Amino acid sequence: MTSQQLADRNLPALSLNDTMHRALNLMQEHTCTHLPIVEDNKYKGLIEKNVLLNYEDTDLLIREVSDELKPAAVNGSSHFLKAVPIARLFHTNVIPVINEESEYLGSIMYFDLINALGNFSGAGEYGALIVLAIPQPKLVFSELNTIMESDGATILHYNVSPIAASSVMEVTIGLDKKEISTIIASLERYNYKILFTSGDDLIESQLEDNYNNLMNYLDI
Repeated sequence: MTSQQLADRNLPALSLNDTMHRALNLMQEHTCTHLPIVEDNKYKGLIEKNVLLNYEDTDLLIREVSDELKPAAVNGSSHFLKAVPIARLFHTNVIPVINEESEYLGSIMYFDLINALGNFSGAGEYGALIVLAIPQPKLVFSELNTIMESDGATILHYNVSPIAASSVMEVTIGLDKKEISTIIASLERYNYKILFTSGDDLIESQLEDNYNNLMNYLDI
């Protein structure tokens, strides 16, 4: 998904000739910390709510604080993940989307960005998660694929991130099934360090055996 596909055109944009009062009212109405400033469809920057609150006279025009505008924006043709560091860098819940000519295309709202991230990471998918700690030289995706597929599981997504101050990678694997006891056993057999799992560690037959053993014990 591109940034433009995620952009919302319904969020109002301000002009330099709008008053601070109008800007603050719109920020309150749309529950946002910033709003984009656009002149002749050209993006000028983001105005921050906290900047406006520093002025007692809210009838002043936005152009009076144009030097306070933040150059936060993401290109519409880029992947939507490019909006994440922009949101973090400028501490904003509104990420303007522009094209190569700096024409304003809309804004990505933080809530929509979180939803897109959740879908991208497979957080809403049915199935198990397995998190491994693997030294970078030993990270072999083909081996992990073989282990998962040998148990009939399909990998829905990988996420790899470095563990701070080490050469170890944290590898998160999303699967399309919840019964992962045999997969866990295979990973342990290959000496993988398992940090976290979510799913059904016991398969149905094992649960039934445990239930029958309990019933037999109670009959004694």
